[in-house]
Amino acid sequence: MHILGSISTALCGAANRALTTLSKPAAAVLVFIGAVGMSACDDDKNDWRPEGSVLPSAENDALTRLWETSAASSDLSQRIDIFNTLQKQADECTDVIFKAYLEGDAPLATAMEKTIPVIYNYNKAMDRVLDGISKDTPAAGEVHVYQLYNMGYVVKTATGTFAVDIFHRRAEELAPYIDFYAITHVHNDHKSLPLAQAMAKLGKPVLANFDIEGCDPQYITDENKDYNIGPFSIHSFITDHNNSDTNVPVTVYKVDCGADAGNCVIMHSGDSNFGTDKFATVKDADIDIYIPRYAPNALTENNVIGAVFKPDYVLLSHILELTHKDVASSRWSLALGLERASKLDCDNTYMPFWGERMIWSNGNLR
Repeated sequence: MHILGSISTALCGAANRALTTLSKPAAAVLVFIGAVGMSACDDDKNDWRPEGSVLPSAENDALTRLWETSAASSDLSQRIDIFNTLQKQADECTDVIFKAYLEGDAPLATAMEKTIPVIYNYNKAMDRVLDGISKDTPAAGEVHVYQLYNMGYVVKTATGTFAVDIFHRRAEELAPYIDFYAITHVHNDHKSLPLAQAMAKLGKPVLANFDIEGCDPQYITDENKDYNIGPFSIHSFITDHNNSDTNVPVTVYKVDCGADAGNCVIMHSGDSNFGTDKFATVKDADIDIYIPRYAPNALTENNVIGAVFKPDYVLLSHILELTHKDVASSRWSLALGLERASKLDCDNTYMPFWGERMIWSNGNLR
């Protein structure tokens, strides 16, 4: 069967259902995918190519414009204008379409990257992060913080690099450049098994609270644990995801980036529920940068921010997760993200977005 046949089959039921509610551009994409897959089913040559596709226009290449601004700016008007463009792009890309992209073979993915603006920008974000961590050299005392996608961050110092909660179609390309990969919990939008296994093949640590084939078990635990990896000192502790029967353990990682990085402390809490008792081991800790999710229960982030610890900076994340269907399913919009950021109990709360780099130095993040 042609490489797209399986995608067409997988989309068959969902497409018929979705076509009745999608906008014309999004519906056209599903028709395109289905038509290509169906026409290919009788073709065993496996030679389909995305001919005739074109890159999005400069207007749709929104990330390039966003990267010329700063998440830390006191005037967000320019960013809001760009966010409006990105939000429109995202609204045209349903979870059905995005999952087809993630699960599709290379020719289909390439075609979608060249014809769907939000997927083009999603892919472009990985290019920028890879370029940064492979070429940029932080000065002594500096920390470069890259937001890749959703809650995925890559952190680079003068002497080491690590990543947390990377979820991206091309995630495994990061493996040569990072010293360890930490996963907060088992949910698909916070992990990349291809990256984890690529790390394992290189003999590099993968930290998680669930078993991953091929990964060193000394870094897999569902209990509180401390690690030292290269220049990084890591304190990990277990929290809850939510209060329902779908609850899973969520590991929070507090990372001291070492003396060469000014001992910057970054804490990433994944999809942690903000129960104060679960954060007891970091009560009154000095946290330079805290990375929480957008809480479904409004403002429960403040159960810990400013109450259990007082971070210098907060980077609100888990915004615009495209595998989620809608706001009711936690596909938080950019506008909702900015609104929530303005209400958190940290004056320096920012919302970086795909591919953006922020630099911490001497206690300041810019």
